[in-house]
Amino acid sequence: MIIRSAFLEGSVAAAEQPEFDRHMRETVVREILTYPGIRRVTLRKLAEADTGAAAAYMQFDLHFDSIEAMNDALASPVRQTVQARIKAGMGSFSGRVTHVVSEVLEDQK
Repeated sequence: MIIRSAFLEGSVAAAEQPEFDRHMRETVVREILTYPGIRRVTLRKLAEADTGAAAAYMQFDLHFDSIEAMNDALASPVRQTVQARIKAGMGSFSGRVTHVVSEVLEDQK
């Protein structure tokens, strides 16, 4: 299992957070779920962090079966369309978006 994580490092003004969060939950997550080969999308919002930790307002985790499946999804026309919609809703976010790709080595319940 491969997880591509997008970290929204920065902030959203308090007054704009409800609409921004709603857009991420109701629009962006649903759009990402249309990527070919995607298995799961998780959206997380920072609850608290250690002193000195990066201030990631939100994090998306996109789950794929393999690196190849992830790369195919990222190269797809669907993703290009979704990217435009995501950017359209990012106006109230101040910061940067970074990505990391992780391989799941162990996952137990």
